[in-house]
Amino acid sequence: MRRKQSELETESVGKLLRKYTIPALIGNIVIVVYNFVDRWFIGQFIGEEALAASGITFYLLMVFIAFSMLIGIGAGTIISIRLGQKNIEDSEKILGNSVTLFFIVSIILTVILWFNLDFILLKSGANNETLPYARAYMRILIPISLANFYSYGLSNVMRAANAPKTAMFAMIIGGVVNLVLDYIFVVLFHMGIEGTAYATLIGNVLSAVYVMYFFIRGKPLFRLNMFGRSIDEASILRLRKKHLPLSYKISYDILKIGMSSFLLQSVNAAVGVVINNVISSTGGTTGVAIMTIINTYLTLIVMSVYSIAQGAQPIIGYNYGAKRFDRVKASFNMSIIWGLIMSAVFFLVIMLIPRELILLFNKDSNSNVIHDGIKAMRIYFMLIIPASVGTIVPNYFQSIGNAREAIILNIMRQVFIFMIVMLIFTRIWGLDGVWYAQPVTDVIFTFIVGVLLVIENKKLSKEIMK
Repeated sequence: MRRKQSELETESVGKLLRKYTIPALIGNIVIVVYNFVDRWFIGQFIGEEALAASGITFYLLMVFIAFSMLIGIGAGTIISIRLGQKNIEDSEKILGNSVTLFFIVSIILTVILWFNLDFILLKSGANNETLPYARAYMRILIPISLANFYSYGLSNVMRAANAPKTAMFAMIIGGVVNLVLDYIFVVLFHMGIEGTAYATLIGNVLSAVYVMYFFIRGKPLFRLNMFGRSIDEASILRLRKKHLPLSYKISYDILKIGMSSFLLQSVNAAVGVVINNVISSTGGTTGVAIMTIINTYLTLIVMSVYSIAQGAQPIIGYNYGAKRFDRVKASFNMSIIWGLIMSAVFFLVIMLIPRELILLFNKDSNSNVIHDGIKAMRIYFMLIIPASVGTIVPNYFQSIGNAREAIILNIMRQVFIFMIVMLIFTRIWGLDGVWYAQPVTDVIFTFIVGVLLVIENKKLSKEIMK
């Protein structure tokens, strides 16, 4: 255990960032695969209306992710700092409280969504064509929100507890099961959109079982060799019954630190609802289908860059707690560079083959979705390279426990910049205004976080000189 903790303080930053980022990236890509695979089967075997419906339910599912981040990232960040301070007991208390908080939130969320589902879906942009599909999909997924919380939310705690490969494999389990069952339920059994929901449900449950077993028993459910490497990490932390009762201070700290990520996802969901309504009124079902495809690739890009921030989080948090500010600065700047490189790769792919990317979700090569979607994708993603800085910087502040700065930045981006720009642009250019609003937002926000990046580097340099 001491060796695993000390490597965060002594191992080269580049090697550590690679060690923590790659499993986080694979795990997050698997999460994206949940939506990607579902939408591929829906678009290819069910139809445009069902594809649009999946885009509407996407923003409800973002609420689940928001609460997963609220508690999971909050707990993971504090645990990283406590481990840097060599405080195992407090770290296990935080783990226990996070498990209980997830349970309470899942009950509240399930009741609210179940009894208000049609109202929420209609406000999210559903119409007579898409509502039946969206309702059928969500009725299956809502009751198992707890599995989603434990599988995704606690994976952040796994990384903080120096088990990045185990966190990755927990996500892989769900993704592979989802892929196989999508084919069985949709293609072979012709279960429609309900089949994709059941596939996701079963994948989430199996992933959650794997995560909980790891923390309860202190080791993975089974050992596995992948790419010549063994996944047999032991847990630094154990989930103990005595730590399950909620502590006000611990719960408050978890929610305070995780609030930035929660607000980011919640605001994204709220903005998405507004976008869906704007698109539904200006572009109809076809416009919503295009936005669904864009969101699928946007999620892939954001989660990939975010994986770098996740990989840096335990390194930054631990060394910040240990007052190794030279390593904090190195991790911060290296994560920025990696984010720029990764987003550049996505930029090239989208600009070169947008038609092929859209055809993955729409088999009719002559449809309006193809024609209008190519233009929309090239506009929407034209500035994703500098936009990656806007993903890394807020998560840096969260990693060192500065929740206020992270919250302000995340709300500023989506509410005070994007929403205002989009509402102005749609009055001028209609549906095209939605597509142009994103790159304009990226320019403004990148300038703001660029200034903060320079300021924070100067602060770290002063701490290093002391």
